[in-house]
Amino acid sequence: MYVISLSSIPSRFADLPRVLEALLAQRRRPAEVRLYIPRRYRRFPDYDGALPDVPRGVEICRVDEDLGPATKVLFAAQALRGEDVDLLYCDDDRLYTPIWAETLLAARPAHPRAALCLQGFHLRHIGLPEVTEPAPRMRRGRGKRDPVYRLHRAWQALRWGGSARVPPFVRARPRSFARSGHVDIAEGLSGVAIRPDFLDDAAMEIPPVLWAVDDVWLSGQMMRRGVPVWLHATRARLFVDLPSQRDAMALHRQVIDGEDRSGANRAAVAALQERYGIWRG
Repeated sequence: MYVISLSSIPSRFADLPRVLEALLAQRRRPAEVRLYIPRRYRRFPDYDGALPDVPRGVEICRVDEDLGPATKVLFAAQALRGEDVDLLYCDDDRLYTPIWAETLLAARPAHPRAALCLQGFHLRHIGLPEVTEPAPRMRRGRGKRDPVYRLHRAWQALRWGGSARVPPFVRARPRSFARSGHVDIAEGLSGVAIRPDFLDDAAMEIPPVLWAVDDVWLSGQMMRRGVPVWLHATRARLFVDLPSQRDAMALHRQVIDGEDRSGANRAAVAALQERYGIWRG
């Protein structure tokens, strides 16, 4: 059994029905889909409290505190702690394909005490010293230089009468990861599967300077409790971006406290290393 949890911001409410319908339509159906909406937003002081339209089967959960993007999972983890359930959290600006959840959960039997993700990165990806444990480590693919990808794209272009006509959900994509393995940071944009007890109440006490970098914060909170992150490599196309991905309010485009996203990630890692002694090599 598994539960899907996510949050949203007012500028994306219009796209939410499409996102939520896709989550409800998973081939391996979720027990619940929970949408967490704060009563007040840090970045939207003029928010009037209006709720988005959601399809039947989605539960809107109101919370008093805006924990930033980590709102999508921390309240759900707290509510479900102690239950025998997988908790999948994801972003609100992507359409997830019907096999997304089952693909993500495919690694659970082999890695029962790990957070599972489909995209993630090592600390060296953001210019920090290499970490070698836990092993085996994820290995990146060759991207658009991958000859298998190039042949697949050429075949699809012939079949559909041009590359622009290939439907987004079946369009070949370069293999980002050549080998499954441990990563330092799980990226929520493609979904992450955890057990609710992987995150404790201390994870909800996010310092103001770290609230915008949820991927680093959440991964660090799990790592300090001995929960590694396992990246399940796949060629399957499991989501497509919505126009709101280019929303000017998207946090990955913001400069917060003088730091862009990469700088904020590095600052967050340094803070967690100092506080907990994790990611030391």
